[in-house]
Amino acid sequence: MEKSLSYRNSYHDNLHRYAGLKRFFERWSADPDFKQDLINNTAETLEKHAIPITPDDIKYMIDDRITELPQPVQTMWEISKSKQDLIQSFYLSENLPGNRGMLAWRNRQIARQRFDLGPFFTDTNIHSSMTVELSQGCSVGCWFCALSPDSFKENYNYDDNREEWLRLLDTMHSFLGDAMKSTFLYWATEPFDNPDYEKFCLDVYESCGVFPPTTTAVAHKDTERIRHFIRLSAEHGCWLNRFSLTSLGIMSKVHKAFSAEELAEVECLALNMNTSFAYGNAGNFRKKALERPEILSQQDNKLRKAPWHRLNPDYAGSEEYANGSICCVTGFLINAVSRKVQLISPTTASDEWPLGYIIFAEAIYENAAGLEAILQAWSIEYFKETLQDNDILRFHPWLDVRVLPDRIEIKGRFNQKEIIDETDNPSLYHLAKHITEAPVRFADIRQYAAAHLSIPSHVSDSLINELYKKGFFYGC
Repeated sequence: MEKSLSYRNSYHDNLHRYAGLKRFFERWSADPDFKQDLINNTAETLEKHAIPITPDDIKYMIDDRITELPQPVQTMWEISKSKQDLIQSFYLSENLPGNRGMLAWRNRQIARQRFDLGPFFTDTNIHSSMTVELSQGCSVGCWFCALSPDSFKENYNYDDNREEWLRLLDTMHSFLGDAMKSTFLYWATEPFDNPDYEKFCLDVYESCGVFPPTTTAVAHKDTERIRHFIRLSAEHGCWLNRFSLTSLGIMSKVHKAFSAEELAEVECLALNMNTSFAYGNAGNFRKKALERPEILSQQDNKLRKAPWHRLNPDYAGSEEYANGSICCVTGFLINAVSRKVQLISPTTASDEWPLGYIIFAEAIYENAAGLEAILQAWSIEYFKETLQDNDILRFHPWLDVRVLPDRIEIKGRFNQKEIIDETDNPSLYHLAKHITEAPVRFADIRQYAAAHLSIPSHVSDSLINELYKKGFFYGC
C-alpha cells in the first residue's frame, strides 16, 4: 500500500516557513491584552511569549495609522485558504465511501447541513466517515464541551484487544473503502487518556495508509510523550494535529515547552473565554447558555465580527447562532470499550439532539461479524439512493416552508432558499404542498399524484426523490 500522502503540499511547507508568525496569531486571537503589551514594548513581549519574529514583522498589526491589509494577515489568510483547499480535495472529493448507498446518504446529509448549519460550516467541515473512541469517558472535563462526556471510566487496552481491533478495522475498511482514510480516534474523549493511543494510530495507518489527525487538551502535561507523538505523526504523513488550549496559562506553558518550529504543523486552538474563537452551542455549553443567555450573546458577538459571517448577507441577516454544532462526522461513531456503534450526522443542537448531531441508529456489536451484520441492516434502512414505499415524508420542523399561491419557499436557518415555482413546475408544487399538509408515506403520495393530479408514478417518484436528495425530509 502506498504510504506517502500526496496531499501534503504547500500548506505544510508554509506552516514551517511562517511558524513564528503562526505562533504570533495564536496569541493574538487568544489574548485581548496582547496588542497593548506589544505597543508598550514589542520586543520584550515577543520574547516573553516565545514568539520568534522581529518587531518589523508585525508592525502593521499594532500601528492603527496603517489602514491597508497587513502582509502578515494576507500571509496567514493564504495559508488558511490552502488548508481549506486540502480539506475540499481530501475529504470531499477523493476519499468517499465505496458503498453507493452510504455515499448517497452522506450527500443528503451534507445537503441538509447547508440549510441547517449554513454554508460556512458545511464547506469547512471534513464530514469524516468514521471515528472511534478508545476510552469510556474523558479525564479533562471542559465546562464548555459540546459533546458532554461522562467522567473517565475505562480504556480500551491494546494488548488485550489487538486481534479484535484489527478485525474491526478490516470490517470497516471493507465497507467504507477509501473513506476509511478520513478516520480519527477520539470523540467525547481525550485521546491521550489511552496509554496505547499511538499504537492504535499506527494500525489505522497500516490499514488505509493515513495516520489519523489528533486533537488533545493535555499537551501541557506529558510534554515528552506529546513531543514524540508530533514526530511520529509527521514521519507518517499526518496532515494535522490540534492542541485545545483552555486558558492563557496553558497556552503559555505549551509555547514555552515547544518551539514554534516543533508546533508548525499543530493548530494551537485557543479556547479560553476571551478568545476570538466562539464555542459550539451544544452539550455542556448549551446547558450553561440556557441558564445564562448572556454567555451565548457574548459568543454570538464574536461570530458576527468574523469576515465569513459579517460579509455574508445570509449570515448577517439571520438571528440564528452560527455555531450550533462541533460535529465533524457524517458516518459512524464507535466506542471500542462499550462496543456501541452509532450512525450520526451534524445538526444544530436542540432539545431533541442536544449534542449537535442526529443519531439515526445505534446498536451493540459483539464482534466483527456482528458489526458487519449491523452495517448490512443499516444499508437497507438508511443507505439507499431513493425513497422506499414505507418512508414517511415530512419536512424538517426547523425549515421555514411557506406555501404561497404561485410558489413554495423552503428557507433554512441562514436564509438559504429553495423555490418551487407553480408555473415552472406545477407537479412538484402540488406534491410538495400535499406533504406540508400532513406527513405521508411515499407509496401514498404516489397514489395521490395519480388519482388527483394525473401524474404518472415514475414522474412523481422522480420529483419527490429530488427533494429527498436535497435533505429536506425529517428522519431521512
